[in-house]
Amino acid sequence: MSGISVDVSVLLIKGIPEGLLVAWAIHLFTNTPLQFKKYALLSLFYIVTTYLIRFLPITLGINTVLSLFVLTFAFQVVYKAGLNQVIRAVISSVVVLILIAVSEVLNVVLLTVIFGRSQAEALFTSTDGLTRAVYSSPSTIFMAMFLVLIYFILRYIRMKRNLGHGKDYTQAS
Repeated sequence: MSGISVDVSVLLIKGIPEGLLVAWAIHLFTNTPLQFKKYALLSLFYIVTTYLIRFLPITLGINTVLSLFVLTFAFQVVYKAGLNQVIRAVISSVVVLILIAVSEVLNVVLLTVIFGRSQAEALFTSTDGLTRAVYSSPSTIFMAMFLVLIYFILRYIRMKRNLGHGKDYTQAS
């Protein structure tokens, strides 16, 4: 196995939840209504391709960029997206990449604070997939928290924007 390949425990504990979150994030940022069958197809495709990409002889980080390109392409195919949505999907992929990176950094900081630097490094470089999966799971939780917060912020903004359309602007204030 290459240095970034993962075993099945990592896929089950970290890969699947993170894949579901990434697919939701693309829907959220592109303002695409969530249709369960399409969401499930997009999530499954992303999870499987991300898992397979990690077996390529590439450096860490490149796999994430490749996975997000694949996600953008899959989104376009699954939703038969127009140019506007494709552009949003590309921008969304960059935002998702940033969210993943921030979540991973917060996870490293959290584990370093709790266990110390040397023990945290040992946990992340462990050859036991289960150990790596469990100790990298907080990054998935951080990402979920970011997405829920972003969901409510976007919902609030859209609600305020829609309320503004119902106002009568002919009256002087």
